[in-house]
Amino acid sequence: MSQDKLLEKQLQTMINKSRRSIAAARRQVEDGDYDFASSRAYYAAFYAIEAILLTKNLVLSKHSGVISAFNRHFLKPSIFPREFSKLITRLFRERQLGDYEFDLCIGEDEAKEDIQSAEKIVDAIANYIVEQGFNESSGGLNPAIEKPQE
Repeated sequence: MSQDKLLEKQLQTMINKSRRSIAAARRQVEDGDYDFASSRAYYAAFYAIEAILLTKNLVLSKHSGVISAFNRHFLKPSIFPREFSKLITRLFRERQLGDYEFDLCIGEDEAKEDIQSAEKIVDAIANYIVEQGFNESSGGLNPAIEKPQE
């Protein structure tokens, strides 16, 4: 398999995991697990950001490094809106609360906002990957895993 096909397959896998994380976050909101929903929303965005960094052959091990590289390579040059920096910062903070606080400290509205933010980031990155020709085989990123309907 060619390097391009391997990259395409990996990007598809990563974006699909992002979409699955968003779907899981929605299910957790339905179950009243708002802290876990916010954590899943963060990871949805995080996986997509890791995918787009892979298009520049960047693989980082720390969350802070991934976020910093995304800001440097995609937000600073205005490939994506600078607003994404605030969204990612909020998602990261909410994930920290959701994962490490023992009291339920994230409400339903906050969790839903986190999911919307994550979906906005994931959709933008998935579209960019297709527009840049990193994934053209099916006209999009694995249509078998579609965005859940609201």
